[in-house]
Amino acid sequence: MTRDTVPGSPLEAGSPLSLGLRLLDHQLLGRELEMLGDVDDVSLEDVDGRLVATGVLRGPGAWSHRQPGVLGRWGRAAWRRFERAEDPRPLVLPLDHVLAIGSAVHVDPWAEEYLTATDHAELWLRRHLVGRIPGARGGEHPFGGDLSPAPRDDSALALPVGAHLLSDLLGAAVVHDDGSDGGRVVEVRAAQDRPKGSRVGPLVVSSLVHGPRRLGGELGYRDDPAMAPYLLGEALRRWHRHDVESPWAAVRSVDWAARRVLLSG
Repeated sequence: MTRDTVPGSPLEAGSPLSLGLRLLDHQLLGRELEMLGDVDDVSLEDVDGRLVATGVLRGPGAWSHRQPGVLGRWGRAAWRRFERAEDPRPLVLPLDHVLAIGSAVHVDPWAEEYLTATDHAELWLRRHLVGRIPGARGGEHPFGGDLSPAPRDDSALALPVGAHLLSDLLGAAVVHDDGSDGGRVVEVRAAQDRPKGSRVGPLVVSSLVHGPRRLGGELGYRDDPAMAPYLLGEALRRWHRHDVESPWAAVRSVDWAARRVLLSG
């Protein structure tokens, strides 16, 4: 079972965190609990032979990547309409600026300013729609009032070329090196390799949970037997009783384009 954190209480090094359960679609919160959007994806990078979760993505560029068919294509087209760059890439908020992960993801003041200043879709809506409604707070800032200029170049935090996305690993087919079927990836777990103080920081992927069924796996009942309601939890745990957790060291290769994981043994 994974452990939530609160601001000022760092993660315990080596304690696993379920990335899909604890990050995807969770609210990003600022100092005064301002809502700064949801985590739409997680960036993964190969670092010294290890797969490392390095940051979180927010916004239509990341959200649309997770959507199937027409919805995904429409979302990507709308995102490109809002972005200034000719060939935009989703922006990544480094986990060094995440203070805690619990029912929400708490970020530091730098991240709060950054997320506010780079919310181009929100700003476009405020300029062209919300600002024209009588009595609406139509300033440039998403929470009303004026927005201070972004203090940095957005391109410096664009998703790096060669980086991967958690959403491409979740649901990927798992095949053992003898050709047998390992189901699909249900969850990805990661941990700090050393204490980071008051910051979460990069998380090293430690294992994959995979099995024949994905439905319900993202709800957390498999990880936490105490979650209510009891009957639903029991049903979902039985549904996922054939899930297996394999260490990342057992992964021989990942074909990211084909979304296929090859396991040894």
